[in-house]
Amino acid sequence: MRNPRLGLALGCAALLLSGCSSSDPGTDARSRSGDAPPVDFATPPPVTATPTLRASTALELPLEAYAWTDAEERTRRQGEDLLAAQCMRRYGFDLAPRPAYRGDKALRDARRYGISDPDTASRFGYRIDPAARGPKPPEENYSTAESLVLFGPQDGQGTGRTADGKSVPEGGCWGQALRDLAADGPEVRPEDEEFADQLATFTYQASQQDPRVKKAFAAWSGCMKDKGYAYKGPMDAVEDPAFKTARASRREIQVAEADVACKQRHNVIGVWYAVEVAYQERAVEQNQQQLDTLGQRKEAILRAAARAGATP
Repeated sequence: MRNPRLGLALGCAALLLSGCSSSDPGTDARSRSGDAPPVDFATPPPVTATPTLRASTALELPLEAYAWTDAEERTRRQGEDLLAAQCMRRYGFDLAPRPAYRGDKALRDARRYGISDPDTASRFGYRIDPAARGPKPPEENYSTAESLVLFGPQDGQGTGRTADGKSVPEGGCWGQALRDLAADGPEVRPEDEEFADQLATFTYQASQQDPRVKKAFAAWSGCMKDKGYAYKGPMDAVEDPAFKTARASRREIQVAEADVACKQRHNVIGVWYAVEVAYQERAVEQNQQQLDTLGQRKEAILRAAARAGATP
C-alpha cells in the first residue's frame, strides 16, 4: 500500500503577521481586516516604557500567549498526524507524518517592522534569506480511495463509504482527528479559531497610525531623504515596485542598508514595538473572556496530542 504524506492541503504558508494552524477541511481561514476591530482604538493607549531595539528579534507580544507557539504547533501537528494515521490504518492505508514543523516565529519577528538586520540587508536587500524558510511540503499523491478516507467525500465523489462499504467519518480521518483532539476543550466556532492572530493584525495596523509611531516614521523618512531616498514610511520601502525583480539590485541593497541604519538611529523598532505592545494589552483586556476560551481550548488540544503519543 502506498504511503501518502500530509502535504500541501494540510500545510500553511509562513505568514509574516499571522500564525498558521490547521483547521477543519474545507474551512478557509477568515480575515477580519474589513470588520470593525473588537477593541477601542479611538484613544491611543499609554506606553509605560520604550526600549532601545536595534533589531526585531525574540519579540514578546501580549497576544502571543493566546496563539500557538512554534513548539505547541509542532506538538499539535504531531497529534493530528498520529490520530489521522491511526484512523487510516482501519481502512488499510499507511499515512506518513508531515515533516517536523520548523516554526516561523523568528522569521515573522525579523520582518515585523520591515527589515532590521544589517547583514541580511547587505546580502539580500529586502528579500528573505532562503535558508530562513522552512522546507517545502511534499506534493500530495493520493488515490481516489485514499482521498475519500482521509478527507471524506468531496464534490462529485458520492457517499461517505469506501468501495467495500465501510463508513467514512465526517471530514474523513483528518476531520475525525481534529475533532478528537479538541473534544475535551470548550467549543469554538471555526471562524473564531484564529481570533488571537486576527486581533494581532488589528493592533499591528492600529500601531502604524499612532502619533508616536508616525513621529518615528517621520524621523526615519528624513534620515532616508538625507541619504537620497524618498519614502514616507518603512513599509513603503519594503513594497517599492522597483524591488519586485528576480534578484536584489545594487540599489535595492543600498536602500535596505540605509533603511536599517535609519531605523537604528531613530529607534524606530523600539518605539513601534512599545506602542504595539500597548495596543495589544488593551486588546487583551477588552477581549479577555474570548481569549481565555481559546487558551483553554489550546491546552485541551495539547493534552489530547500528548495522550496520542505526541512529544514536546
